[in-house]
Amino acid sequence: MKKRYSFSLIGLLIAGLTACDDYLDINDDPYLPQVAEPHLYLPQIAYAMAEGEMFDSRYVGEYSQYWSYVNPYYNYDMHGSRGTADNPSAAAQRWRNHYWSIGSNVNEVMKAAEERGYGAYEGIGKAIMAWSWLQATDTYGPMPYQQAWDNTQTKFTYDTQEYIYGEIDKLADEALVALEAADATEDVNLPEWELIYNGDLSKWRKMVYAVKARRANHLSNKALYNPDQVIQYVDNAFESNDDNLNIYFEGNSSATANFLGASRANYNNYRQGRVVIELLDGTQFNGVEDPRLPLMFNANPDSDYHGVSFPLGDTLAGQMTVTPGGDTVANAIPRMYGKYLFLDGAPYPLMTYFELQFIKAEAAFHKGDLGTALAAFQEGVRSHMDYVGVDAGAAADYLASDALPQASTDLTLAHIMSQKYIALFTNNETWADLRRYDYSGDVFMGFALPDTLRPENMGKPVERCLPTQYSEYDWNQENIAAEGGLENDYHTKPLWFTEP
Repeated sequence: MKKRYSFSLIGLLIAGLTACDDYLDINDDPYLPQVAEPHLYLPQIAYAMAEGEMFDSRYVGEYSQYWSYVNPYYNYDMHGSRGTADNPSAAAQRWRNHYWSIGSNVNEVMKAAEERGYGAYEGIGKAIMAWSWLQATDTYGPMPYQQAWDNTQTKFTYDTQEYIYGEIDKLADEALVALEAADATEDVNLPEWELIYNGDLSKWRKMVYAVKARRANHLSNKALYNPDQVIQYVDNAFESNDDNLNIYFEGNSSATANFLGASRANYNNYRQGRVVIELLDGTQFNGVEDPRLPLMFNANPDSDYHGVSFPLGDTLAGQMTVTPGGDTVANAIPRMYGKYLFLDGAPYPLMTYFELQFIKAEAAFHKGDLGTALAAFQEGVRSHMDYVGVDAGAAADYLASDALPQASTDLTLAHIMSQKYIALFTNNETWADLRRYDYSGDVFMGFALPDTLRPENMGKPVERCLPTQYSEYDWNQENIAAEGGLENDYHTKPLWFTEP
């Protein structure tokens, strides 16, 4: 059983331990440390990793068509940006968390650990930062890297995404070296306070290889793409769902609940999208209903499963329907609460074994090794069904059915990426996949861009989110302007990782 803490209380603890200025040193209490031990930062860092993803998933999930706003023609359903939504914090939580809640705290962890000779923290810290940099730059593109935590600066120059990608690989390699050399027993507090893997450094090494696999596979459009390397990274990463990079929640109140849960009420106005429902109800897979459908989604009052077509909102709302029991009731697509990850106590998966199996399948497919591709594809589907809670027999029946290819020669890229789309439901990584393949309905079965995009898009889909208003547009405007960030269609500019 994973240990769960109230992250909000831990955050207050860290703030209290570090908010001491020199002029208060005369009042140092020998029984109350004035500098936090490194382990005390770890719960808050873990929470921040999930928080940035989940906060921004409300908007990114609309770009990916995982869900839609309940009303029609909503800004983000039409690939709009914060610049047209009059919301200075929308889709920018990850930026703040990357530099502050994660980055600044990781810096403090590694500094304190170095002073104490705790080598494990260096490996964990660099592993987290490699993951965080990849997530951040894939969302925003160019970012300040070299000057990021230079306290002599008041304005920060942007580095290219290509440069940041190179630094991510260096961080990952340095993390592996540090983790290999470290001793998990050097700090007795590590297993209790490191809430992701409970101080198991072998799992952290697998996590680093997962980051390297995701990063290497993102370059599938480039000549430097190396599918053999991707496969090698996957094979050194997670071995089962037991290795998943999960963030855990206590879930006994709104303060300790998963951001997607009903107690937090963050998804009251969102409804599931058409694409994922049609991938599960048999529309796209030869009429075979997927056993994951009732475990992941709620049915309408008519007992059927429906999803929104973008950007129309819930067109069923207000219509009358007859229930299986014969009652006439108002129809509407229900909220997503109560199923799958939309539970107060559900863990939030940041990277998973099943994602890596689909990455391996994609890489092997591009390589032309269809046997390896099919085996990894099947394992990706099977392991996600296990994660969702599908009975093993029902999963085996589905895998052997007409829904999926049974011969390697019948496997297509659309099979791989569409099943990955199901498995990564809620995860912002799907947006990276969609952008790599130009939002193609030939690659993602049933996917289609909205008929109506925001007018400032000039017919182009969204490719990036805008950096946070406060630090970049209010205080660092000359540098964001140099990147084109003041242009109305900046959010439609393709990122380096998606280009040839």
